[in-house]
Amino acid sequence: MTPFQAIAALVLAGGLSGCMTTRIATVYDCDGVVNDPNSTRLVTAYFWGLKQPTDIKPPCDSRSNHLNSVTVTNTFGHFLLSLVTVGIVTKQRVSWCCAPYMPAVDTLGMGPAAPSQPSSAVRKP
Repeated sequence: MTPFQAIAALVLAGGLSGCMTTRIATVYDCDGVVNDPNSTRLVTAYFWGLKQPTDIKPPCDSRSNHLNSVTVTNTFGHFLLSLVTVGIVTKQRVSWCCAPYMPAVDTLGMGPAAPSQPSSAVRKP
């Protein structure tokens, strides 16, 4: 195999891989709109992951304060940059979805629930 063929095969393999998206979702419910630029960040790792990107602190509602899904996307350009730099620079796009605030709902007309009593405090007839 000539060097030209090796490079062409490498670029073709990279082109066939296209982009890759990994999504982890706990609940398919978000408090924001889809593709909101405020919930997306481009992160960069250097030297094969030895220098990690800074942590992302999503501005979620402090009452719920957790995420329902995270999506990590690698485009062909990100792959090409990683290929050219031999993995020294690796970029990924991270998108997140904050959980909406869901206050506790009481049963209508039943009033608040009575506190439970410990079993030793229950009288026997």
